[in-house]
Amino acid sequence: MSALLRKAIPILLILTCPVWANGAIRNETFKLSGFGGYSVTPAEFDGSMTAGTLYPGTFVIDIDDVIWPVDNPATPQNERWAYVFANYFRYDNSQPGAEKWTAYFPPLPVQLPVVTWSFYHNGDKVGGILQSLIVTISDKNANHVVDPSELNIQAVAGNLVAHIEQGTGIYEGFCGQGSMNGTLQGYDISQPYVLTISTGSLLLRNFSCAVSVEERTWGAVKEMYSE
Repeated sequence: MSALLRKAIPILLILTCPVWANGAIRNETFKLSGFGGYSVTPAEFDGSMTAGTLYPGTFVIDIDDVIWPVDNPATPQNERWAYVFANYFRYDNSQPGAEKWTAYFPPLPVQLPVVTWSFYHNGDKVGGILQSLIVTISDKNANHVVDPSELNIQAVAGNLVAHIEQGTGIYEGFCGQGSMNGTLQGYDISQPYVLTISTGSLLLRNFSCAVSVEERTWGAVKEMYSE
């Protein structure tokens, strides 16, 4: 081996090794299709991955609804829907022609109720919390009243945080963030809606995953509800 080649090899190692020294990054994509709702009991969604790097797979999104009332079928109104609408939805008429109600689960900057998510792919799991599960109902006739037709299709979005302790298999040791957008479709607010997430992505890493203040708070909240 020439002296020139012997000198070149260490240089190549220096150039290629930083990627591994800094850890690994995973870019995951997904589309979801399932059933559920925020005004049904329990307040959760579950279903299947329909496309993306996490396909095939399944998912569960759970809203901690322990303090929410349950609908009484003996009454004409839906107590759960009335509670959720009054406490979470806020009307926005700042843009004429685009009036809407928007709900954040949990409301900002409050961290209750806790909304958790779990994605399963080939026996492995990645999961964490939703910083915000955002539901938007358009007030198409701008009359400040939620009409049945306006409940048929709702926009949904989410900001996901992947927690290191929730990862298993190929996701063990990974944390990160992501987002998703889609729709909720249905005709009866007391029955499960069809959830369709048309675009979703996660940017995961296996470095700089120290437990953050948010994650410690989430653990404390879960412990409080388990008592």
